[in-house]
Amino acid sequence: MLGLLVIVIITAIIATVLGVPLVALDPTDTSTASFDYWSVGHFLWGVALFVMAFTFGWIIKNLTDNPKDPINEPEVKSFILYWIIILVLAGLWEVIENTILYMVDIKVKFDSAANIITDITIWGIGGCVSWYMTDLMFLSDKYLRAYYIYGFMSLAMGLVIFVFFGFITTNY
Repeated sequence: MLGLLVIVIITAIIATVLGVPLVALDPTDTSTASFDYWSVGHFLWGVALFVMAFTFGWIIKNLTDNPKDPINEPEVKSFILYWIIILVLAGLWEVIENTILYMVDIKVKFDSAANIITDITIWGIGGCVSWYMTDLMFLSDKYLRAYYIYGFMSLAMGLVIFVFFGFITTNY
């Protein structure tokens, strides 16, 4: 996760040096700036898709293998696979967003390179956070409640932050 944070910081610095806004506070900077209010949505997608990939993978593994008592604990290589799936989906989304959605006039302008890099990286960071919380869930029963509280708080805060940044950007 530290590596992903470094990528985001370096991308933001380079973009700022090249004159790209760091944060979009003006509607015209959305999709151009390194971070815009859609960045929160990318983080939430990273969290949600990791949980979804993990859940499907875990169910399939426990249905096809002989379950241990009481369940098969996930392996690190499974977590890496789920995280790679998130990064691939993030890359595919950016391609779809900047081609198909642009061609059908759903998207009005292309994302900048800095925005694309930070979007994909933020998906990965969301996946890492979800990976950590999922791993905690299997370490001890005392973390199970924290896992669900974390999921609810992530969703609630994500929506609040998303609405707040969207309001600031569109009504500035």
